[in-house]
Amino acid sequence: EVIQRGWQPAPSGGSCTPSNTRLCLAGSRFRVEATWTTRDGDTGAGRAVSLTSDTGYFWFFSNTNVEMVVKVLDGCALNNRYWVFAGGLTNTRVRITVTDTRTGASKQYTNPQGVAFQPIQDTGAFATCP
Repeated sequence: EVIQRGWQPAPSGGSCTPSNTRLCLAGSRFRVEATWTTRDGDTGAGRAVSLTSDTGYFWFFSNTNVEMVVKVLDGCALNNRYWVFAGGLTNTRVRITVTDTRTGASKQYTNPQGVAFQPIQDTGAFATCP
């Protein structure tokens, strides 16, 4: 399920600041956050770990247990879009929010509770190339 929240005013600065719950990808242009919900109703924010300028992962319950990997790639030369890819190792409900900090455009991706994480391969995610 892909939900696009639509356009919002561009945040000041147009740059992401990483935190323990936020990845900053594609040259810190894209802010990525994740939330989770267990079948018992427990909820929380995914804990972010950066791997490269384009890729990072989130853990939910233990810092030794990777739950999902996310990357944002510059596909502007190929189809005038930024791309979002994600893969997960969970069947917990997960909502990923990716925001272009320059334009305010935001997309959400949700994996349902009790369903093995469905890969995200969105090569048309953001039509916000420079």
